[in-house]
Amino acid sequence: MQILEQNKKQGQITVRVEDLNDLWTLYNVISKGDHVESLTQRRVVMKEGSTGERKVMKLTLDVENVAFHEFSNRLRIKGRILEGPNDFVSYGSYHTFNLEINQNIKIIKETWLRHELKRLSESSKFKSAFVILFVAIETGLANIALITNYSQTKIASVHKNIPGKRYEQSFRKKFLKDFFDDIKTVVEANVENKDVNLIIVCGPGNVKDRFISYLKENSNEDYLKNIKGCHASSGTESAIYETLKSEELANMKKEMKLTQEARKIEEIMEQLGQDADYVVIGMKEVSTAAQMGAIKQLLVADTLIRGSSKEFKLKIEEIINNVENTGGNVDILNTNHPAGERLEDLGSLVGLLRYKF
Repeated sequence: MQILEQNKKQGQITVRVEDLNDLWTLYNVISKGDHVESLTQRRVVMKEGSTGERKVMKLTLDVENVAFHEFSNRLRIKGRILEGPNDFVSYGSYHTFNLEINQNIKIIKETWLRHELKRLSESSKFKSAFVILFVAIETGLANIALITNYSQTKIASVHKNIPGKRYEQSFRKKFLKDFFDDIKTVVEANVENKDVNLIIVCGPGNVKDRFISYLKENSNEDYLKNIKGCHASSGTESAIYETLKSEELANMKKEMKLTQEARKIEEIMEQLGQDADYVVIGMKEVSTAAQMGAIKQLLVADTLIRGSSKEFKLKIEEIINNVENTGGNVDILNTNHPAGERLEDLGSLVGLLRYKF
């Protein structure tokens, strides 16, 4: 993200969106009640009875709703029009910005919080377009999901009754081939329609290895060079999260924010199992620990900030500042991923302590 102009006195920052990660950052920074200004297109009816024509104009909106659309590469910002060309707009009517890559937008806030400014400056830290297709597989069951830095989408679940080892091998192999065929169809449909960087096949035993071999023997597609097998305890959806936090994917942690988040949640869970007194949960406990400088790692669910009242955001901001000012690390987790969901289950605000108090 390129910061083009900043006027701290007026609370105005103008940025240029450079990639998908910037759109995700703005989704988490722009809130209801903020004002945003950008060039946009709006249909204008010049003559009564005509369908009108689309004209390019600069509008300022009072934000009411923000929606992130990952696979169409856009951020939709809806609000009432505050400023615009008098000839073409009526103030107070609604308009929606469809913000895309390579567009500029000015954001005006009464107060810019420190963590919001930090998110703008660190927006391009991770690869924005890194996409993983996961196939969790065991005999007769496969779950397929698409994972990015912003979401986890279940694609399909494939079930097949595979005869046991007591049956004739040729008979069993036919059922297994049909099972692999069904999974291959789903995989190749998604590879064709999505820009997939990596395919992970995970599961117990040798079924995952046999499926990878099957793909290599029955397909000449380029995607096969980006396929990797990993051990997991099952072919269920939980195996995907299990693999994300595994050391086998450690080499991807610099590129994929979600693998870092999975590992950090796992550290919290491990500490809860070893000595729960080193973990604080919830606003009251976390706030006290932050004031004492006791927190070395703070995890915040993004939903705790996005859409919250200004008063609540200021409380979160105070906690974040206290943690960072005393040398602690702060991570805001995406609740569209399993790691973020687990953080929500824990209370959305969790701190790992340096010492008991």
